[in-house]
Amino acid sequence: MITNLVKSTVLASAIGAFVATAAIADSITVYSPQGEERAVWITEQAKAAGHDIVMLSAGGGELFDRLLAEKANPQADVVLGLIDAAMATLKTEDLFQAYVPAWADDNLPNVYKGPDGMVHKFWQTPIVLAYNSDVLSADEAPKSWLDLIKPQYKGKYVIGSSAWQTTKSYLVGMLVRYMEDDGSISDLGWEFMQRLYDNAIVVDSGEAKTAAFVNGEAVIDLNWFGGVGNLARDVGYNVVMVDTEGGTPFIAEGVAIMDGTDQLDQSKAFVDWFGSAQFMAAYAKEFGQTPVHPDAIALSPEAVQANATLLSPQPINWDAVAPKIDGWMQRIELEIK
Repeated sequence: MITNLVKSTVLASAIGAFVATAAIADSITVYSPQGEERAVWITEQAKAAGHDIVMLSAGGGELFDRLLAEKANPQADVVLGLIDAAMATLKTEDLFQAYVPAWADDNLPNVYKGPDGMVHKFWQTPIVLAYNSDVLSADEAPKSWLDLIKPQYKGKYVIGSSAWQTTKSYLVGMLVRYMEDDGSISDLGWEFMQRLYDNAIVVDSGEAKTAAFVNGEAVIDLNWFGGVGNLARDVGYNVVMVDTEGGTPFIAEGVAIMDGTDQLDQSKAFVDWFGSAQFMAAYAKEFGQTPVHPDAIALSPEAVQANATLLSPQPINWDAVAPKIDGWMQRIELEIK
């Protein structure tokens, strides 16, 4: 997760390679948690496609807070890349306006379409339980997220800051298994959460997490799909992802147009281009991300197509749980962590 705000500005020029669109006179501001490398690449591709954008990149939690703080005077025209729960919450704050992109057609699964036409999802990211197979065998590795509280895994996994989108997502994935009919978490669920933290190495920085793997303490990684491979490569070990019992949380990143933007036509054109099957497939080729649109998956490299079916998703109604997540995280911070 990135903590610094980074701006990359480009000027509009020619018609692009993927979706031909007229060059736009005024730039649009895009808020996204895409990392610097990805933000620069997206900006360059947007320029080639005739879109003039200023991309502001930051961590997901930081952008979420910024968008709420700017509610009375929005600075963004488009928001892309925040996960389900964050987008659902921002939607309830009346920050978005309805727009159905050209790619939100009959082939796009309904789970990725905003029922009110405000937020549409463009790629999926499994939140993964993985392990260092140089140290653990398949028999020794956990089979479920709920196995992590077992004594043999004490001090073997890291829990990061609850402000991180990834951490928040897997904590929610575990808590919803203990949700009562009224939407509350049972006492058993909170007891589980306490044991989960008691068993973990708890850190507040990416550097501290990496250090736990470098020094050999941690051998089980709770991470987003791409982050699993990145950490294993950086530290130097072979990694195996677990198709967990009960499924793994899948977060789908969304895109929406801010209410009150004065660059509406330009914003619509950018969203149509960004989520198109051609651009999503190009992104998949560049970064290995898995799109959600079947047409984009079909155009993606074989490895990405395989990743689309590698793990079983855990059913989570993000719109329903989104209003509860802040309260859950606050309880974790105040009473458990």
